[in-house]
Amino acid sequence: MRILLVDDQRSLRRSLSLMLQGAGFETEEAESGEEALRHLAEHSCDLVITDLRMEGMSGIDLLRKIKKIAPVMPVILITAYGSIDSAVDAMRLGAFDYLTKPFREQDMLEKIHASQAVRAAARVTASETAEPPRKANDIVAETPQMRATLIKAERIARTDISVLVTGETGTGKTRVARFIHDNSARSHAPFVSINCASLPENLLESELFGHMKGSFTGATESRAGLFEEADGGSLFLDEVDTLSLTMQAKLLSVLQEKIIRRVGSNKGKKVDIRVMSASNQDLGHLIDKGHFRSDLYFRLNGIRLHLPPLRERGHDLQRLLQNFLATYGKKYGRGTLRLTPRAETYVLGYAYPGNVRQLESFVEQMAVFADDAGRIDVEALPEDLLQHPPSIQSVESHASAPEMTGNIAESERRMIEAALLRSVNIGEAARTLGIGRTTLWRKMREYGLQFDTGARPR
Repeated sequence: MRILLVDDQRSLRRSLSLMLQGAGFETEEAESGEEALRHLAEHSCDLVITDLRMEGMSGIDLLRKIKKIAPVMPVILITAYGSIDSAVDAMRLGAFDYLTKPFREQDMLEKIHASQAVRAAARVTASETAEPPRKANDIVAETPQMRATLIKAERIARTDISVLVTGETGTGKTRVARFIHDNSARSHAPFVSINCASLPENLLESELFGHMKGSFTGATESRAGLFEEADGGSLFLDEVDTLSLTMQAKLLSVLQEKIIRRVGSNKGKKVDIRVMSASNQDLGHLIDKGHFRSDLYFRLNGIRLHLPPLRERGHDLQRLLQNFLATYGKKYGRGTLRLTPRAETYVLGYAYPGNVRQLESFVEQMAVFADDAGRIDVEALPEDLLQHPPSIQSVESHASAPEMTGNIAESERRMIEAALLRSVNIGEAARTLGIGRTTLWRKMREYGLQFDTGARPR
């Protein structure tokens, strides 16, 4: 595999080149976009990796020109964290993916292999470009990371490659799998989903592959399994990491042969399905421990799509919160639900280990205890929220949505007032808030607060 590296800093090109050569790739280098285009005109290449910001022609300008002369050429951009928005814009123009500096060698290698897997599996014409996702269902994607994820998912949907969706519990893996199905050529056929952890092994085998009448106690009639139900469409296996080694072997056989056999039958039936799967655990780690088959892993992991946790999706948290408030306000007849500034501080400052699913559960509980006017104060919040007082940083991380900024500022002022009231000195108040003394003094001036010897704001 030949990779063209484009960067106007020679030291960075050389270090990346040595890393990739050590991984078994052949590399070429170009110090500018113009030189890269001349190289592509004269030599064959499998992948271009370019810096986003360069003197002269930028990485995005280079991408545009590459897509004109080689539409199917995969391009990966390298950018600083602060330029993620630009990298996402580049993906809309056809870039395969991006990496933020500094990055791990493993992350780079994974994206390289993924780019080639998608290229090999693509069923698109050279004239097609990376259009925005067509059907986003109810997925909220206002943060750059989630926008990039949906762009990748839409591009993956154009192929028939198997997909492994990873991420913490509650991040929306099933929704993303459904999004891929809805944007694929299989969208006319069924999308079937099952949580592999929800059934014991003997029932799971019957659920997946079907069974014949009398094949086991309780099998009073023959029944098709989910593989047959999904024929022509997509099958999503959630929590695939919970499968026993025996079930893994049976699943591997079906994926290799594309033939299923109902429990109690020797007769096989051919199926045509796209398999997508999800895992909450690191399958590579499970392979090392002997708990997951490596051959099944490579069958499932045609390409990996990772979903970021909600705590890294500040803008999305705000939009999801508004959506859930509207949904459950209507469900429980409370009209428009609204959080008081104090309650909002807790809601926006929580880390949500259960991610989107936990946020939705919390909002439903709040809706139940809202007052008749739909007002939600601290007393209506779930106990888990009240046990984790927010820090200033956690609130500020969500403060960029215009419609929320005023309330957040008021919430922040109240937090500082409360900390000053409880503390014997400025240092203790700063530690309580999770900020430095200088930052606290600045915010006190901003909000017109003072600290007296009785630790009372005035």
